[in-house]
Amino acid sequence: MPTNDTPARKGLIGSLVRQSHNGLYYYINESIVRGILAAGYEQVTMEAQAGMRTEGALIDRFIDMGVSGVIITSNIFMTPDMFDRLRAAHIPAVAVEREYLSEGIDSLIVRDVSACRDVVERMMRAGHERIGLVAMKPKRGVEKQRYEGFLSAFHAAGIRPDYDLIRLVDGYDIQYGRIAGESLFALPKPPTALLCTADLLAAGVMQAAFARGLRVPDDLSIVGYDDVISKWLSPPINSVGLIVSEIGANVMELLEKRMADPDRPTECRMIDTVYADRGSVRTLDRKKETVIRFE
Repeated sequence: MPTNDTPARKGLIGSLVRQSHNGLYYYINESIVRGILAAGYEQVTMEAQAGMRTEGALIDRFIDMGVSGVIITSNIFMTPDMFDRLRAAHIPAVAVEREYLSEGIDSLIVRDVSACRDVVERMMRAGHERIGLVAMKPKRGVEKQRYEGFLSAFHAAGIRPDYDLIRLVDGYDIQYGRIAGESLFALPKPPTALLCTADLLAAGVMQAAFARGLRVPDDLSIVGYDDVISKWLSPPINSVGLIVSEIGANVMELLEKRMADPDRPTECRMIDTVYADRGSVRTLDRKKETVIRFE
């Protein structure tokens, strides 16, 4: 029972995360938990195990617990049936990092297009022309947006992207980054700069670069994404990070607005990004004039 000094809690909010090597999701969930508690609710976090498709069972657990709402972080395995079960139980949901517009779910997503375009434009201003990409195959929203952002920088500059310098992989994993890096560095004209759409991919690329005797940034400029492990790599590298601290308050505001008005139009908010510059993009020397001297 709450005391006179302890305000009564409003209910219970469930947070569904996925098991992942990408520690970003845990930082996001930390912000979500803070937002839940600050809004006056209790919270429970459940983790869907990678490769086991436990999302449906966990959604049923949330329903059985009588939660007031559910927050879903970057989960590609949510199905229409799961959302139908939440709706039947009158439990609103909000999605973070990935959106489910077809399901009418409010969402908070990252400005991936502009963030990736900004990275490439920075590389261009540093004098790089052979700019490559290591990214997950653009089959879903987040991956499509990051790929679109990469290409849009070239289109805006009136330059045709060099598709030979693009490697699209099957997952956000170090091994995929290493394989992509080995393939790129074997080219007759490898890239001088690379955007990797996850720090884990960048770590794998750097393993391939090290095996070839390439140095960052002297021989290869590289930028990661998520800014989770980039500062711990050797050397530390530039990365695109999310302003995670704002997520919890925003997601709870969306959830409470949906609780108050279940029939309101679906809302999508954007998570801003920040570019962490640690010196891993080298500015190339300007072409020097050839001076002919006559004796």
